[in-house]
Amino acid sequence: MKKIIPWAILIFLVCLVFYPQPSRFADTTIPNMNPHVLNKEISLQLPATTQIAEHWLEDRQQLHYSAYLNDEPLGLRGYIQLWQLDDLEYYLQKSKEMSTFDFYTYSLNATHVGDFKGILNSWGASFGQAAKLSGKEYWLYTPQQKVLRIAFLTNDTSFNEEQLKVMGIILSSLSWQGEPTNAQTLIEITGEHP
Repeated sequence: MKKIIPWAILIFLVCLVFYPQPSRFADTTIPNMNPHVLNKEISLQLPATTQIAEHWLEDRQQLHYSAYLNDEPLGLRGYIQLWQLDDLEYYLQKSKEMSTFDFYTYSLNATHVGDFKGILNSWGASFGQAAKLSGKEYWLYTPQQKVLRIAFLTNDTSFNEEQLKVMGIILSSLSWQGEPTNAQTLIEITGEHP
């Protein structure tokens, strides 16, 4: 576990170098969504403008799979990852302690996304003197004893309305391949149905 935490932090910091500009959406329209199956296990809808970089890991101690998502038009990026973690809450607390971020908000709350239960890690942080970041990380228990991380990140102190709506659509479309799910369930991130 001590070996994977520095690697996870390093991957996260490297991705910050390539962050997109803030959203250029002029209205509240939702972009076209396309279906994707990642790692032959995770099915979901992503905006057509989202670029996906998948990484299969050779040394599979804790992190088994990682896909980096970047949507420049939305000003949204993130990760979809599969982890093998014995104690998720302990791992999240240790990650915060080891982080180089200066958190000004940080919370861990129980969450439910469709058929998945888990923890929502919401945070805001400064990195360096000028960079502000916000994150919503859904750490969800899968039917096969893995932990699915769906992380959304933006370069601002909060997510805008368009980003929140797209995040809700992505989460609502989430299903585990071969497992029955209710695809019609809409995740209420914004407190309203789009």
